[in-house]
Amino acid sequence: MMQKQVLSARHKCKFLTQSGFTLIELLIVVSIACILAPLSFLSFSNFSDKMTIKQFAEDVQETIHDAQMEAITQSKTVRIVFNNQDHYFYVSRNNQIERKEMNKRIMVYNSFGETAISINRLGHFSRSSTYTISMGTIRYKLVLLLGQGRFYVEKAS
Repeated sequence: MMQKQVLSARHKCKFLTQSGFTLIELLIVVSIACILAPLSFLSFSNFSDKMTIKQFAEDVQETIHDAQMEAITQSKTVRIVFNNQDHYFYVSRNNQIERKEMNKRIMVYNSFGETAISINRLGHFSRSSTYTISMGTIRYKLVLLLGQGRFYVEKAS
């Protein structure tokens, strides 16, 4: 009988020394996770915005280059018009319109309030201008230069 009591005491002792987490430790871990989750979401959201506007700027750059090539080969004027209210831009050539959607948070404008780029049959722009492409606080500049159809897109500081 004495042996049974010793065994059960040892068994109880093992149960008490088993490692595990207390309720307070679990609450601390959950609260830390609840604090870090929104912070990581904000960081990911900002990264996503940067990638979205960068991709849009590259798409505009490619569209302008293609429009210049088409204006030269067709000997026709090509226009690119940005519509910020309805969130699209289109390329107008030979009475045909190719429409491309824009992200609803992206705005394209210049200081004169113009939203159209005109490319003549030599691939040159009708006027030099600087357009701002913005999405929240992230901004890119689209600079059109006179002569030889030169332009560039860069991130604004």
